[in-house]
Amino acid sequence: MPWWKYKRQPNAAPAEQEAGICVFYVLVAEEGSVLGRFNLYDVEDGTAGLGYRVAERTAGRGVATATVRELCRIATARHGPRTLRTAASHDNTASRRVLTEAGCVPVGPAAPADLGGKSGTWYQRDSPAMDLEDRSLLCPQLSRACAISRAA
Repeated sequence: MPWWKYKRQPNAAPAEQEAGICVFYVLVAEEGSVLGRFNLYDVEDGTAGLGYRVAERTAGRGVATATVRELCRIATARHGPRTLRTAASHDNTASRRVLTEAGCVPVGPAAPADLGGKSGTWYQRDSPAMDLEDRSLLCPQLSRACAISRAA
């Protein structure tokens, strides 16, 4: 769910994850510090929203881009949505760059209600359907690296 909705409804997240509506991941460094959180929200009918936030100390190092790219790859294999949508405000140059470099394309304007009071752009990434062979290649790779851990 977008960060501004989570702030207002913190108890909704665990129930929504349990129901499969949202999926939360935490990016953890080898020494155990949290580098960021990445999530899918409103998962239904082959689509999901994409949200992420990285620790300030990791900003500008490609961490968000690499992790968003990886989450886009595994979203279909693990959770079903083939289309991921997210919005970035016009003044958030870093997020717009992350989304573009992760393969998302601008698809239209985002209203202030979509972005916690700011205007921006909606981005979308469509993933091809994956066959079972593709899924078996992706899931072990993620498990081996285990940089992204599903939040409990």
